[in-house]
Amino acid sequence: MADLLHQPYYSGFDLFSSNVEAQLMPDAIPQFIQGEEHDDAVVICLHGFTGVPYEVMPVAKAIAQLGISAAVPLLPGHGFRDRSVQEKEFSRITKEGILAAVRQEIARARERYRWVSMFGFSMGGAIALSMAEENLLDVCVVAAPAIRLPLRGEILIPLLSWASFTLPAPSKESFYLPGYDFHHSRALRTLWQLACHSRKYLDQIQCPLFGVHSHHDAVVPPVVLDMMKESIPGTVKTQWFDDSGHVMLLDQSGLQVASSIAAFFRDQLI
Repeated sequence: MADLLHQPYYSGFDLFSSNVEAQLMPDAIPQFIQGEEHDDAVVICLHGFTGVPYEVMPVAKAIAQLGISAAVPLLPGHGFRDRSVQEKEFSRITKEGILAAVRQEIARARERYRWVSMFGFSMGGAIALSMAEENLLDVCVVAAPAIRLPLRGEILIPLLSWASFTLPAPSKESFYLPGYDFHHSRALRTLWQLACHSRKYLDQIQCPLFGVHSHHDAVVPPVVLDMMKESIPGTVKTQWFDDSGHVMLLDQSGLQVASSIAAFFRDQLI
């Protein structure tokens, strides 16, 4: 665990004591899966806003099945078990703190691996793109990257984030989806700032990039893949999985999504 700008972040490369694990939701425990074929390669997998490592584990497992190691950290402010701690830590997340945490995870990976790449879902996708913009990754893959929010959010979040309040956000999915069941105004501001930051510097990306999305996503507008194609200088591979909604890795097309992502990493590594 590292304390970055007073925000705890839990690395996918660490083993934790029972005391630490007791503070987190069972599905929020960071994970590391050792690949058996490519011992010099790793993919860091980032979960989304209010989410936990569970929601990106299908990709981590698919990557490991192809012989590449996968590390799944827990991002700052996320995954706590106690509601009072959830609200306290979630309200404290900042753009700078989250980006610093992910840079540190990449630095730790570079100590052990020659080839370091990243997958990010939703907010994690925006973060992954930011890391690619800083030329820190060998390959970047994103699913429903939150580089733009729904129009209502783009307008209201900057206007209301000066206040501190929570909003209920119960899951509307038919499948199991662990994570926070609320939004916090200050955390939403951070999400919006991450979106603005990542889309501002898309033209700096030089590494291979793959983006997947669904036209039926009601959370992140499908236009984000077009934004990436228009702004990123190199070729951007894209694929649509319209049988699923926003949380596509856990939805109907989940296995196909994970397999396509893992295959892209394998092809780029070979």
